[in-house]
Amino acid sequence: MVKFINKRIGSTMWVADDRVEEYKAAGHKLAANPTPEKPIMNEPEVAEQVEDEPVKKYVRRKKR
Repeated sequence: MVKFINKRIGSTMWVADDRVEEYKAAGHKLAANPTPEKPIMNEPEVAEQVEDEPVKKYVRRKKR
């Protein structure tokens, strides 16, 4: 896979190796780093739990 920059909207796109020449002929440009990178999977951050004051429960009053 090769990374290209779309000529119309400027976004990046990945192109299969067998279609690279087709996209070059259409006017799309190669991105600066044409080699695909593996995504880095970080562990999700866990927020510290802070003990808050207890939540007040509201009770509906009966109509008189």
